[in-house]
Amino acid sequence: MIGRFCAACLLVAALTVFPLALTGRVMSVDYTNSVIVVRTTAGDRTVQVTPSTDVDKPDGGYATIADVHRGTFVDVGASVVHGRIIAQYIRIR
Repeated sequence: MIGRFCAACLLVAALTVFPLALTGRVMSVDYTNSVIVVRTTAGDRTVQVTPSTDVDKPDGGYATIADVHRGTFVDVGASVVHGRIIAQYIRIR
């Protein structure tokens, strides 16, 4: 029974989605693969941008990943899924 319980715990942990908030400067943008690297106080974080990621300009207007450039300061709300950071929203400052 203990072996089954541990295996079940590992399965649940592997499928769990964790919320994450990042703030920092964009160090690079890969427009082809929709990936940005954000430098935070905890280090560089690679963030996947998806078609459903909400990207907003400082005035609250709609934006896309094309509006995100190296050096841009951003707030990112994301989820960690299977060890990857997936952006839910990006707020350009």
